[in-house]
Amino acid sequence: MGKVTGRDRHASLLKRGLRIKKGPFEIIYLYEKTEIPCLAFAIPKKFGTAVQRNRIRRQCREAFRQVVRYDPKSIREGNYLIKIHSKPSEEFNLEIVLKEALNELFE
Repeated sequence: MGKVTGRDRHASLLKRGLRIKKGPFEIIYLYEKTEIPCLAFAIPKKFGTAVQRNRIRRQCREAFRQVVRYDPKSIREGNYLIKIHSKPSEEFNLEIVLKEALNELFE
């Protein structure tokens, strides 16, 4: 899994990407010819310390990996930005919500 790097890629992703909002997430997708999907996160500072934001990032990245591992056809090549608008609760299943959002995005 790659990273979305560069200001230009982030700007084009935000400006021209397809958006879907599901639960506390907003997933933005923009097709780009890449070998592997590239992933970026937008988590505001209102979620606490950097340690807490990094934990959310790691959990989202792992959920994305699990979706790719179990259903590779549900993930298309390109850039993905996961924006988090509210703090997910502890019983919130990231993998299920992420999979549902990706299915809606590509329908």
